[in-house]
Amino acid sequence: MPRVVRVEVVGRGDDYHVRTLLAWLSELREFLESELGARLEVSHREEDVEYPLLYVDGRLAFEGLPGEEGYLVELILSHAGRGP
Repeated sequence: MPRVVRVEVVGRGDDYHVRTLLAWLSELREFLESELGARLEVSHREEDVEYPLLYVDGRLAFEGLPGEEGYLVELILSHAGRGP
């Protein structure tokens, strides 16, 4: 069974930053799975927070919206580790 990396975005579903994070994760899924050697499981949890929270495998990786998609990729790769 392949390893799974769980990424959770916490925040209000109507928030621009939350929607942007989820869209980026959708667009980057195949690339991230290839880099990680794992299946990427993305979820959203509705919560009234000031800034979106990004969790990778249950650990807080970032608060807010990264400045660009490349930074998001690096955050996920560094918090999830590369390979099985």
